[in-house]
Amino acid sequence: MGRHGVFRQLAVLTARQALGRRRMLVALLAAAVPVLVALVYRLAGGQDPELFASDLLNGIVVTTLLPLVALIFGTSVLGGEIEDGTIVYLLVRPVARREIVAAKLLVGAAATAILVGISAALALLISLPPSLGPGMVMASSVAIAWGALIYTAIAVALTLVTGHALIVGLIYVYLWEGVIAGLFAGTRLASVHQYVLGVAAALDPTQPSLLQAHLSAASSVGLGLLVAAAATVFAVWRLAGFEVAERP
Repeated sequence: MGRHGVFRQLAVLTARQALGRRRMLVALLAAAVPVLVALVYRLAGGQDPELFASDLLNGIVVTTLLPLVALIFGTSVLGGEIEDGTIVYLLVRPVARREIVAAKLLVGAAATAILVGISAALALLISLPPSLGPGMVMASSVAIAWGALIYTAIAVALTLVTGHALIVGLIYVYLWEGVIAGLFAGTRLASVHQYVLGVAAALDPTQPSLLQAHLSAASSVGLGLLVAAAATVFAVWRLAGFEVAERP
């Protein structure tokens, strides 16, 4: 089997592991929240749909749903194999560590982007008038995919450091991203939340102030790429020195 065949096989196996029944159920329940909120708003005849949609995107999707789902999938693509010891069968195969990390990262990020993207798109289309919905859906979909890649890279790296990667990731997201980055302007340069909002505001420039994006598109892409690359390189390095009997 060639290199591409091995990579494809690894990606398929990873997808099966990441989309386990319990894990997928939790992610689906979380993804249903923005849609339900949008339905309640629409049925209640809410006013100012643009403000509501921006608050929904900023306050629920980007702040809570996106990092949560990324951590669920990102910590599962390697975490299960490490915990049950089956990672030994992966490490003894003639597959480069960077390819293993790449397959895990791409599957976790794709699952996150698809699930959260669909949830956000449905919620926005429900709450916004037809003239505004498609533009914000497009902008949010691209921004969510960007955030999914960064958050998943962080989650994969955390999995190779600690056996409590999900808990550590949640602490990071809700303490740093949710509290500290909102209090001090300088910390926004290290906020994935702001990278996502910066991309969304650049792609849908009609309501940038409502999205509360504090970084430009160039900064959001450049800094986000730096964080994702650093986390990925660290994960490759950590996996290269990973001992079979080791439990992070």
